[in-house]
Amino acid sequence: MEFLYSTFLYALALVAVPIIIHLFNFRKFKTVYFSNVQFLKSVKEKTKSQSQLKHLLILLSRILTIAFIVFAFAQPYLKSEESDEVAKKHAVSVYIDNSFSMDAENESGRLLQSAKQQAQAIFDAYSPNDDFYFLENNFKPIHQRKLAKEQLFEEINAIETSSNVHSLNKVFKRQKYSLENSTAEKKDIYIISDFQKTIADLDLEAADSAYSVRLIQANPYENGNVYIDSCWLSKPNPQVQSNISLFARLKADNIEERDVSIKLTVDNQQRAIANTSLQEESIVELNFNINELGWHNGTLSLQDYPITFDDEFHFSFEIKPQINVQHIYDTKAHPSLVKLFDEDDYFNYSSQSINQINYTDLVQNQLIILEGVEGISSGLEQSILNALKDGQSVMVFPSEQMDFESYKSFATALGIDFYKSLEKTESAISKIDYKNALFDGVFEEKEERLNFPKVDSYYSISQLSTTNATSILTLDNKSSFLSEYKVQEGTIYLSAVGLDKSFSNFSKHALFVPILYNIASYSGGKQQLYYTIGDESIPLINSGFSKPFSIQQGEFECIPNARAKSLFIGKQINTAGHYNLVDNNNSLISRLAFNYDRLESQLNTLEKDDLTALSQRYSNILLIDKNSDSISNYLKTLNTGTPLWIYCIMLALLFLIIETLLIRLL
Repeated sequence: MEFLYSTFLYALALVAVPIIIHLFNFRKFKTVYFSNVQFLKSVKEKTKSQSQLKHLLILLSRILTIAFIVFAFAQPYLKSEESDEVAKKHAVSVYIDNSFSMDAENESGRLLQSAKQQAQAIFDAYSPNDDFYFLENNFKPIHQRKLAKEQLFEEINAIETSSNVHSLNKVFKRQKYSLENSTAEKKDIYIISDFQKTIADLDLEAADSAYSVRLIQANPYENGNVYIDSCWLSKPNPQVQSNISLFARLKADNIEERDVSIKLTVDNQQRAIANTSLQEESIVELNFNINELGWHNGTLSLQDYPITFDDEFHFSFEIKPQINVQHIYDTKAHPSLVKLFDEDDYFNYSSQSINQINYTDLVQNQLIILEGVEGISSGLEQSILNALKDGQSVMVFPSEQMDFESYKSFATALGIDFYKSLEKTESAISKIDYKNALFDGVFEEKEERLNFPKVDSYYSISQLSTTNATSILTLDNKSSFLSEYKVQEGTIYLSAVGLDKSFSNFSKHALFVPILYNIASYSGGKQQLYYTIGDESIPLINSGFSKPFSIQQGEFECIPNARAKSLFIGKQINTAGHYNLVDNNNSLISRLAFNYDRLESQLNTLEKDDLTALSQRYSNILLIDKNSDSISNYLKTLNTGTPLWIYCIMLALLFLIIETLLIRLL
């Protein structure tokens, strides 16, 4: 047994009062005069021992009465095995996971509704004098400060599902931050969630032992889910009146093989439909065409129940005019480039000798290819620098006869690596950067034994620490075969080999076409088809429009914060769909598509054994497996133990009654 207010025990000294009174009463003598001794016959005889016993019993009753009154004020209690130290004041923070997965159901109904009831029961288990805090996925500013119980219940009842998803570590840190300024002796953190594996990363530090963490799991019925995970176009920049291939990745969670139908809608018109047999993951191709230039909105959709928030996937894209490719050569254009670009309507291809360049026209091209050019003149250097400032791309294939000084000057002006020397030794490509955008859609999976181009001679390229080089293809001696550099707003690619067969067979290799094709395609700017709700910033598509910008959808409008190369939108967008980005003159800059985070689509949750193991690993974590009807009483016992003060009051009254009876009847 322990006492909540142990200082009251000093009041036990009051038991000395009846003892002192009792001792003084023993020493008092009263003289009684009788006119006739016959009156003594009517007096009941009492022995000296009987009188002493009565006084001792009365004394004991008084002592016990006072003692139990003192005990009642000290509030004794019995600790349970699970309870922590009992505190006079608590600071309580309750988090309700109101993500989309909490729309699932169990035997008690909707998980979110059950979580609301549990949260209210938790707050009811505490004293009105305790400090109360509340948190849900929207991270509202009001939830960072202390709230009264009435206000808490209003906030809890107003909760609806949210598109925001947070890891449990992030939630815990925010709860901990809210409680830091509280002066309460005990700080309790409650997390009510279904504990999906995608967010269940709770990992406490040593300093977190000051907080009591209590986990309450909402267990849904076992459900399966089919959802659209992502999509991409076969070409970075599709063209008008040409076939456009859209690929959609479908995923299934916790289901057996199922036939799925997916529909494609573009600009509110159905354009394609595809069927697939899905078990875990499948990539579906849908083909369509567009007859107009400009921006277009697309939506992929399927039907699945009961999880429906991920049944639609939105994207936006722009149909641009042809991509201009300018090929500059020294004596003769290499046929591999002519065949690749001149026969494809996707590109507006032109070629010129180095001696016939019109420098003013270079900035009109999205891609400039320097092939076999022996030296870079100052005029060409400046024109290329201007093109890079405007966001164009440059591809360099060196000549076997190179003016190293002019190329070094060119590289220095651009802040990139330079050609050092011609190595006439055989080498081999040993590494490929599969994550580079140039290989999007080229490989279905990484190939360990890929047949790389044969290299007979190559230029060694400096590897300066001051450059931002990315090696796309790397030789076995760790020298770069093909490098990528970001210069100003554009991109420049350096090849360690020329296109002549004296260097390698790269121009005839299977990798040549997709690499050059994608370099040209991305020179028009890689399109971001969609964003995920929760992304706080997006790239600034075009800085030439007048500020301020605004993002609009119907009656909704928000003002993003324009930064150097991005727009900061924070948490202003919470609904999936298509939005217009417009400037101060209401001119359309681009269309934006936002989708809900697919983390919630993965329904696998932690098992009870996993949470039990977590509570065993950390002494301050407790797994609570109670429903809303019993959780309040359970927490009262957990927080204050089994209170005994009421029994002390009852015993004090009992001994007071005994004292009265002893005085009157004996």
